[in-house]
Parts: sequence; C-alpha cells; structure tokens
Amino acid sequence: MKNILLAKRYAKALFDLAIEDKVLDAVKADMELVTVVMSENRELRKLMTNPVVPPARKKLVMRRIFEQHLSTLSLAFMDILIRKGREMEIQLIARYFGEFYLDYRHIAVVTLTTATPVDAGLQEKITGIMHQRTGKEIQIDAHIDESLIGGFVLKLDDYQYNASISKVIKRLHSDFDKNLFIKGF
Repeated sequence: MKNILLAKRYAKALFDLAIEDKVLDAVKADMELVTVVMSENRELRKLMTNPVVPPARKKLVMRRIFEQHLSTLSLAFMDILIRKGREMEIQLIARYFGEFYLDYRHIAVVTLTTATPVDAGLQEKITGIMHQRTGKEIQIDAHIDESLIGGFVLKLDDYQYNASISKVIKRLHSDFDKNLFIKGF
C-alpha cells in the first residue's frame, strides 16, 4: 500500500510538471519507453533494485541507456528517483503516470477478449456504445482467448461484462451440481 501511494505522488508530480512545461506527450512516450526497457531487461532491473550498487553508478547507467531517447525532464526525474532511493518504483510510477495521462485526455481503455478475432465494424460499434456510456474517447485493447469458446468479455476499469459461452457453461454446470430435485430430510 505504501508503495502505491508513493508511486502515485511521484507520478502526479511528474504529470503536473509535464503539463506546466508543455511536454506531456513527450514525457508519456518516455515513461512508456522506460517501462518497456525495464520489463524486458532483467539485468537492468537487478541493477536498479540492488542496494549494494551506489546511486551514482545507477545514475550513470540510466543516463547512458536513456540519454539519447528521453526528454530532459524525464532524465532529471530519473535522477531524482535514484537520489531519493525510489528507483525500484520506476515501473509503478510510469504506470500511474499513464493513468493520469489517460484521465487528463479523457481516454478510456477497454479490454475486449474474444475467442476469435473481431472485425473493424464490431469494434466501431463497441467503441460507440462505450463512448456513449463513459463520455470519453475509447481505445480498444483486443485479446484472443480460445477458452471463451464464443462471445466476449469486456473490461473497463473495475467493471467486467462477461458474455462468453464458457461462463454460460460453467453456470449451467454449477446449477446441475446443485441438484434441486432430491428431497432433503
């Protein structure tokens, strides 16, 4: 819980500074790049979470990796995180920065999981319906999960609408397992 609150505070500070400096889109791209690099590079993650490695060494490594790719604001922010000993929270901070960005731009990301690929017409229809419900611009993150058998699962924030055949089968299975026709004494 403490790490989440800490990450939100740092993300909000970076977000506010990016708006103030009018570099919001650049910083968002920077945070996405940092997240990808950190998640794909195990050695870098180990280095950043190792308490034995001095902060000066961590700063040097981060500068060499990202100097040509990040804005000056993002690089300065990374330096501050390392100086304050918060480098292990970089990915979490970047995630919350992305959430602040989407909220600021009035964008909602809808996760659509289906058993087979969805055509563009159906995606547009779902986008229109979700736009009416939320009042936000909708981005669909489509996934394929053959275990659904058919239908779809739609997720937005903490809400989930499951209209899959596998859910119907599971519900029928549990109803038959109850066996309401046997008298209980």
